[in-house]
Amino acid sequence: MQWSKSYGLHLNPTKTQVLIFGTPSMLSRIDWTNLQSVCVDGVPLTYSSCAKNLGIYIDQTLSWTKQIEEVRKKVFAAGSSLRRLSNFLPVPTKQVLAQSLLISILDYADICYLDITEEQLNKLERMQNYAIRFIFGLRKYDHVSEYRKKLNWLTIRKRRDMHVLCLLYRILFDHTTPSYLKKRFIFLGASHELDLRSIDNLLLFMPLHTTKTYSNSFSVHAVRLWNSLPIMIRKAQSLSSFKYKLKNLFLQD
Repeated sequence: MQWSKSYGLHLNPTKTQVLIFGTPSMLSRIDWTNLQSVCVDGVPLTYSSCAKNLGIYIDQTLSWTKQIEEVRKKVFAAGSSLRRLSNFLPVPTKQVLAQSLLISILDYADICYLDITEEQLNKLERMQNYAIRFIFGLRKYDHVSEYRKKLNWLTIRKRRDMHVLCLLYRILFDHTTPSYLKKRFIFLGASHELDLRSIDNLLLFMPLHTTKTYSNSFSVHAVRLWNSLPIMIRKAQSLSSFKYKLKNLFLQD
């Protein structure tokens, strides 16, 4: 409460929840009935298994199961409304609607949960395929790869990678980026007295990581993707140029 007040923030205890994070086996050993209560400003808080923050659902095990399920519900709810109009609208109009009402749901804060499983990624891919089928009036089991290329859309995995790299580009080269983000990414040789070639190549220092969880974090995953890019893309002079070159690279894969 004191920290919040010092920065002009108001913490509402009635809307505050407590989550204990851990593996399923660790959480199963907790005696919830005798757990000490947590109070904020004299108000006891409730323990929750999942909490929503800015539209993102965070659960105790960071499995993102609830988040993926909520994304699925939103996509299919919006899609069911659009399907009533599918026979009356031209393809360009349906494409605009799909991008603004369906794909935007998949894109929202997708870089916040980079550590989802392959099964969850496949679920997101099927949601994108659902949007493609709406645009072209395809049946449920029709293949969509050819039609995705017509739209110049990336697969869901490449799409997420592109969002990661675009955010990293802004962090590295936008002077308005907060310092606490910039200091997480260091160019190789930047602190060296000699003029090293790695500085010109704009390669980033890879943080030491020994766990799968940290390996899938933004700090590590973004550096891994960045260092794998061709130097001509890393040296793009603007964000728009970077996006253009990056998308062309991903479309060729």
